[in-house]
Amino acid sequence: MTRNQVQRGGPDGDPRLLQTAASASRRRGRILAFLSMALLAGMIGGLVWMRGPELGSLELLSQDPTAEEQLAQTATDTPTPDISPVPDTPAEQAAGQAQNAEVNPPIHAPNPALLRGVDLRTVVAPPSPTPTRTPVPPVAAVEAVVGLGGATLWEASSGLQVTRVAQGELITITARSADSQWLYATTAEGATGWVEAERVIAFDSKRLAVQDVVIMPITPTPGAAADMAWLTPTPAARQTGQPVAPSNVPSNAPVARVTVDDARLNIRSGPGGSYPILAKADPDARLTVLGRNAAGDWLQVVLPSGSGSGWVAAEFVDVSGGMTSLPVVDGTPQGQAEEMLPPPGSELDTTKGGEVHPRAGIALQVAQQSAPLLSPTAAPLPAQATGLQGTLAIQTTWGGDIYLYDLASGVLRLLTGGFDPAISPDGKQVAFTRAGGEHGLYLIDVDGSNERLIFSGRELLRSPKWSPGGQYIVFERGDEVLHCWEVGNRCIPRPPFVDKDELSTERQEKLARVDVNGQNYQDLPVLQRAHAPDWNEAGIVYHSPAGIQLTHDDPGAQTELVFFNITKQYELDPDWQPGGGRIVFQRREADHWEIYSVNPDGSGLFALTKPGFTLVDKMPSNVAPAWSPDGQHIVFLSNRQPDHNAGAWGVWVMDAGGGNQRRLPIDLDFTYTYVAEQMLDWGP
Repeated sequence: MTRNQVQRGGPDGDPRLLQTAASASRRRGRILAFLSMALLAGMIGGLVWMRGPELGSLELLSQDPTAEEQLAQTATDTPTPDISPVPDTPAEQAAGQAQNAEVNPPIHAPNPALLRGVDLRTVVAPPSPTPTRTPVPPVAAVEAVVGLGGATLWEASSGLQVTRVAQGELITITARSADSQWLYATTAEGATGWVEAERVIAFDSKRLAVQDVVIMPITPTPGAAADMAWLTPTPAARQTGQPVAPSNVPSNAPVARVTVDDARLNIRSGPGGSYPILAKADPDARLTVLGRNAAGDWLQVVLPSGSGSGWVAAEFVDVSGGMTSLPVVDGTPQGQAEEMLPPPGSELDTTKGGEVHPRAGIALQVAQQSAPLLSPTAAPLPAQATGLQGTLAIQTTWGGDIYLYDLASGVLRLLTGGFDPAISPDGKQVAFTRAGGEHGLYLIDVDGSNERLIFSGRELLRSPKWSPGGQYIVFERGDEVLHCWEVGNRCIPRPPFVDKDELSTERQEKLARVDVNGQNYQDLPVLQRAHAPDWNEAGIVYHSPAGIQLTHDDPGAQTELVFFNITKQYELDPDWQPGGGRIVFQRREADHWEIYSVNPDGSGLFALTKPGFTLVDKMPSNVAPAWSPDGQHIVFLSNRQPDHNAGAWGVWVMDAGGGNQRRLPIDLDFTYTYVAEQMLDWGP
C-alpha cells in the first residue's frame, strides 16, 4: 500500500484505515515529546547534583514568575511531530486523547519550590571540563633495598666514602638530588650519605624532597688506602719513625677536621700506611696542617699533644681553605728511605718455596694503651694475661691484614693479607682467600712460611672453614648467576612471557669443598643462596635468606632448616660449637646487631649480648662470633664503649652462656662492613 493510498483511505477509500494510521502517528509524536522533556529534566537534575555543595550556601530566591513562565513555555512549546494531514473529528480527538493518556501521562512544569536557589535563566549545558592532573603529595622517606653488588655511601661536601652497604640491605631514603641520580640514605646502623640511585631499588623516590647538591666521589689513591694493605716495611724501616717537633707554625695555618666517625684516625710518622703509628686523633678532632706530600694524598699535621708532627691520610680529613695552597713537605722520617715489600705472590715477590715470607714474624706487643709498632729486637712490654688458651686469627678489615694473636702470651704477629682467615684443627695452618689477579683459596703455615695457592677453579671465593679432621676445606663461591625478572626487591626466575632484554642478573652464592691439596672438588647441597659455612662433627651450618640452614658433605643430603624468624630475616654468620652443641649467630635488631645462640633443632633461642643502656646516641653492635676449640668461650667483635655508645671496634670474649663479657687487650683498628666477613677465628 502506498503513502498516497493511506492518505486517501486505502485502495477502496476505507476511512477505518485512515483513522488507524492517524492514531499511530499521534502516538509516535507524543513519545518523542516525552523523551525530549525527559532529556531536559535529566540535564537540569545533573546540574543540580554537580552544584549541590554550592546550593546549600545560596539564599532561597523569591518566586520569579518570568522564570517559571519560561520553563512552562519551554514545556508547552515543544513541537509534537504529526505526519497526518487529515484533520481529526471531535470524536477522533477524544478517542485519541483517552488512548494516549494510558501510555503518556500529562507532562507538567516542574514545581518552582523545588528549584529555589537555582537561576533557571542561566541554566545551560555545562562545557566538558578540562582534565587536570592531581598533584602527587610529597613523602618524607621511602624504604629501599641495596641492589646487586652492594652500594657505597658518599659525603657530599668532601666526596669521601662514608661506608659500604651490602647487597640486600634495607636503607631509608629521605632526599634526592635535582637530577634524581643521587639519593640521601640512612643505613640500619645509622650511617648516612649519598648513594647512586642506580645502585638501589626504591619506589616513589621522585616524591622525596630535592636538595641542591653536587656529589663528586673521591676514589682513594693506592698509596693511601687499599693497596697500602699489602705494603709492609722491613724491621729497619719500622724503627725510623719518630715524632718531628714542629717549628715556626704560622698562626693562620689551615686546620684539618677528622671526618671519620666510628674510629680514631691513625697519625703516622711518614706519608704512608706502613709507617709506625705515633698517635690517634678522635672523630671530629681538629689538627693543624703543616704541609702535604707531592701526591697530595697525605698531610703533615701537628700531633694532638702539640709535641711533634705526623702524617694523616688526606681522604679522612676536611681541610679548611683547601689543599692546593699547602707547601710540599719531604715525608721521609729522618731522611731515610723506607723499603717496601711487594704484594705476596706478585712478580716482584722473590720469596718462594719454603723460605720465610717477609710479611711474617713481625712481633707486636699489645699494651693497654695505643703505642708505636715495635721491632722484633725491641725490649718486649709486659703482656697482659687473658687467662685463655689458643690462637686467634684476626683480620682488621675485609681483604686486609691478617694477624695471629697468642692468648696466653699476648703477642700479636702480622701473618699475611687476604679474606676470612680460618685456623686448621691442629693449629698449624691458616686458610684464607684472595680476589683479583691470583684469586683463589690459599694456605699458609702459622710461622708465615709456605704460603701457597691450592685452588682457583672457581671465582669469588670466601669464608673457608676446615672439616673437623682437617682433611677438607669448605668455602663459599659466588660465580653462579640467575637470570630473573625484577619485581620490587625480588628476583623471580624468568617467566615465559618476559622478553630476554627485560631480565636482570642476580648472583647465586653456593658452597663447595676441596681437600687440603685443592683436589676432589665437590659442590654441597644447599639452598639457592648460601653464605658463611661452619663445619663440625654434626654437619655444615650456613646462613641464607631463609635463615640458618644445615647440610652435609654428601651429594644426596637435603638441606634442613635450623632457625628462621620471618619478622627479623637477618640471621647471619653462624658458628657451631665443637661436638655439635649450640649454634651462635648475629641478628639485626632495628639499628644494631646482637649475638644469639640456638640448639641445632631450632629450640632454645637465647640472646647472649644485649644493650647495656638504650638512651644513647648510637646503639653498639656485637658481630662475628666464633667458638673456642673447647667450646667454653666465644670471641666476637663489638663497638661498645664504657658509656654504652657505639664507637671503635674491639675484640671481646664471653663464656658459652654469655657471662663474663670483657674486652681483650688487642689494639688494632678494625673496619667492619656488615657483609658477614669472618673477622675472627679461634684455633688451638
